[in-house]
Amino acid sequence: MRILITGAGSNIGKGLIPRLIAAGHELVLSDLNKLPDTAPFAGLPFAPCDVQVGFGLERAAEGCDLVLHLPAWHGIHSGSKTEVDFWRLNVDGTFWAFQAAKAAGITRFVFLSSQAWHGHYDKYGFTKRIGEELCEYHRRGSGIRYVAIRPADLTPWGTDWVNRYGARLLRGGVDREDVLDCVVAAVGHLAHPLPGSAEPEGIVANAVRANAFTAADLDGWEDDPLAACERLFPGSRILVEKYGILLPGKLSLSDAGEGAAVIGYAPKRHFGTFLEALKRLDRQGGPDAVRAVRCHY
Repeated sequence: MRILITGAGSNIGKGLIPRLIAAGHELVLSDLNKLPDTAPFAGLPFAPCDVQVGFGLERAAEGCDLVLHLPAWHGIHSGSKTEVDFWRLNVDGTFWAFQAAKAAGITRFVFLSSQAWHGHYDKYGFTKRIGEELCEYHRRGSGIRYVAIRPADLTPWGTDWVNRYGARLLRGGVDREDVLDCVVAAVGHLAHPLPGSAEPEGIVANAVRANAFTAADLDGWEDDPLAACERLFPGSRILVEKYGILLPGKLSLSDAGEGAAVIGYAPKRHFGTFLEALKRLDRQGGPDAVRAVRCHY
């Protein structure tokens, strides 16, 4: 397929570009500002667009088969961006992306939503609620098939890998690679045509961490998180104590939802996979190697 990626310069966009090319798709990149002529953007068609007002979107969408819509202000921007900022980018931007899709005859759309959808009366979650309503509005009114993806927290973690990445996987965080897997699965699903009589799909998939435990496994966690962690992840106690990993007082299971199964997505990464990586680094280089880990996105 030929795919228009809006917000291609975002951290999700950067991660998706090589994956989608490897899957055989042609890409048209779009962003407010020109992207650098370096990997992963080099050599790809670029269309400057301001999605907040729709400028340039219709021309960028011409000849495309699917719109992958990524631009948004997120929760981390709440202190620096106003309600007007959130509305213009997250709501108006999504509206104009659908208008461009309709003008170009595009009937497939992937929308990057958020788990903030559940907290829909803050200024971020509210705009994601409306974004998903726009998806459903255009499915019903214009026959556009869509997949809305709700990632959990994948905020870049800076220098504190063990807590801002590792421990966050116990607090509702998700590995960025799982989010990218979910988007690629959504695109792959929409690449297949529906039977002629089938109603256009509207699918929601949660891009969340994999569960490394069952509900029964969580018994006793609140009483003694360290002991329960050792029981669930044998050998973890020494790493938790050595690296000051901040275990939460309560755990819950994640749920990718029925839509994830429809598109063939299942997350793979969790606190246990993080511990395995930490164990390897500790064995190879000790605390210096662990402290040297930096976020790559």
